[in-house]
Amino acid sequence: MYDENQPLDKNNFHVSLEKVEKFEKYAQLMAICAPSALDDENSFSLYHHATDNFMRELDRLQDKIMLCSDGEELDQAIKNGKKAVFLTVEDARILHNDINRLAVLYWRKTRFLTLLWGGESCIGGSHNTNIGLTNFGKQVTKECFNIGIIPDISHASEKSADDVVEIALSANKPFIASHSNAYSVYDHSRNLRDRHIKTICELSGLIGISLCRSHLCNKKEETPTVNTVIKHIDYYLSKGAENSLAFGCDFDGTDLPDGISSISDIDKIANKLAQNGYSEKLINKIYFENAYNFIKKNLMPAIEQ
Repeated sequence: MYDENQPLDKNNFHVSLEKVEKFEKYAQLMAICAPSALDDENSFSLYHHATDNFMRELDRLQDKIMLCSDGEELDQAIKNGKKAVFLTVEDARILHNDINRLAVLYWRKTRFLTLLWGGESCIGGSHNTNIGLTNFGKQVTKECFNIGIIPDISHASEKSADDVVEIALSANKPFIASHSNAYSVYDHSRNLRDRHIKTICELSGLIGISLCRSHLCNKKEETPTVNTVIKHIDYYLSKGAENSLAFGCDFDGTDLPDGISSISDIDKIANKLAQNGYSEKLINKIYFENAYNFIKKNLMPAIEQ
């Protein structure tokens, strides 16, 4: 939105208010992600510019949409018939070795933090490396749990994810994988290993199904479709993720599978799940209730200072 000077209500993106009008209840994580070519310091500046722009759009559309930072505000948005959005940052390298910046993110209502994206950073190693969290990355993860930001292991290397697991288990706090598919279904480095799925479920965290074509299957051997998405859903459910599975589609961050052109097509997956014998109760869990319950339990109102 910021780069292309596009509005939130009507645009040519995967997500717009116009495209989600059909949904009775709707909540979305909206990510700030700096281009990989931009250095860490300028990425932190971009975070401010992009969030300021986003806030102006929310103010203009305040009768339709509401920025939420906790479960109470989510309920307020639903009660008032508004769409709900939460602010996230993808790639914590914008902290640039300054732990005090995490508090800045929090007080600007950022509530989810994808720790890594690609390569190495001050946080640690991403999925395309064999490197774990740096000491600073471990400090950031611990402080996220302390102040009320949810760490996200999507894009993390195996070793970085293992480090987050260790910290989360020690703190007895959940984390998420906001947009990750199952490694056992397709062995892409971005996908979740079974041990990480197990810990997320044990800690009552969240796993967001990604619609990224490259993470669904080997595109040289198979065309990604709705059925491919369901293979990952089936696998997650076989691993006990019934109460931890949601959608983390990566809209406006990726190319989508055949049959899905935008968020307005997301119900096609629900229809196919129903045809495959999934109960309405389970479909509702995946589409809304699991994420709603996670937010209600883990995002508390901020204490004013």
